[in-house]
Parts: sequence; C-alpha cells; structure tokens
Amino acid sequence: MFERILKRISRVVEFIAAMILAAIFIIFLLQIFTRYAPKIAWLMPIQPIHDWMMTLEPIGWTVNLISLLWVWLISFGCAFLVRESDHVAFDVFFQALSRSWQRYLAIVTALIMVVAMLYSFGPTWDAIFGSRLMELKKIQTLRVPITGDKIPIKWLFASYIMLMIVVTFRYIWRGFMLARTALPPMDANGAPAADGKDGEDAS
Repeated sequence: MFERILKRISRVVEFIAAMILAAIFIIFLLQIFTRYAPKIAWLMPIQPIHDWMMTLEPIGWTVNLISLLWVWLISFGCAFLVRESDHVAFDVFFQALSRSWQRYLAIVTALIMVVAMLYSFGPTWDAIFGSRLMELKKIQTLRVPITGDKIPIKWLFASYIMLMIVVTFRYIWRGFMLARTALPPMDANGAPAADGKDGEDAS
C-alpha cells in the first residue's frame, strides 16, 4: 500500500518536472521565433502571415521566465527526483568499512544533514522572506497574470526553502530506515546481496 502511494507520488512529481521542462522549451522557441521572424518573413508566401511576422518584436519577459522556471526545476528535481545513489560520492573509505560500520556512519551522516538543515532553515527563511530588499526588488519583466504586479525576486530563491524542507524529511526517513534495518551483506563482487534491501535506497 505504502509503495503504491510512493509510486503514484513519484509519477506526479515526474509529470510536474516534465511540464516545467516543456514550458521552458516552448518559451525558448517562442523567444527565438519572435526575434528572427521579421528577418525570415520574406520566405513566407502568404501575405497576411508575412505582414504579421514583420510586426513581431522580441519578447522581453522570456529570458527571466526561463531563468525562474529553470531554478525551480533544479530545486524541484533535486528535492523529489534525484535519489541518494544518483549523487557523485567519494566512498573509498566508506566501502572499506564493514557493513555494520557503514550503517553507523550512514546514520550519523543523516543526522548531520538533518541538524544542518534545521540549523540553517531559520536564517535562510529570514534572508529570503524576511528581507525588505527581497520584497522591494522585483523581476522587472515578469508580472502576476491576475493582479499585474511585478514578481518579487524572493520567489526566485524560494525554491531553495522547498529543497531544504524536502531534504530534511528525506534524511529523517533515511535515518529512521537505517536505524530500523541493517544493511545487507556484500557479495563476492562488492555489491549488496540480491536478497536484501540496501540502506542507500531508504531515502
């Protein structure tokens, strides 16, 4: 039951990330088209379309919107999609330890991550949402569709708050799983045994 819920959440997360990436791609194509359409309008044999292409001007908000979406995509992907085993790790000393010591070290590492995230969360929140400068400084070419107000630059960095929250819960869960279950023994090739569940996937 729990695994089924996780799979559904994973699919929703992957769909959201795919939609953000698709939006970035479409906006990028729109930017290119509006910039070069007047220069290639002579290739269009249909006169009304030719005249319309000649009137187009580069859209100023596309660059900033792509940057905003890209920052959110990176934070969203790192928070929800990137697994523990996907990170580059220098684990020479870790692999030299016994499985029991690897487990203890992984628990300590998870605890350090949780403490570091909780310790830095308050100052990070204040720097982003408590700063008057972050509120006053706006992304000049982006506006809220309904109100027309310019978007404060704090929303460019707000994705990091989301990343911190998710990483904290992931390492709490990882530490809990490592404390509850032992790491599987290693096989002859130095890989976890096939009949066990590695604590690396506990996140």
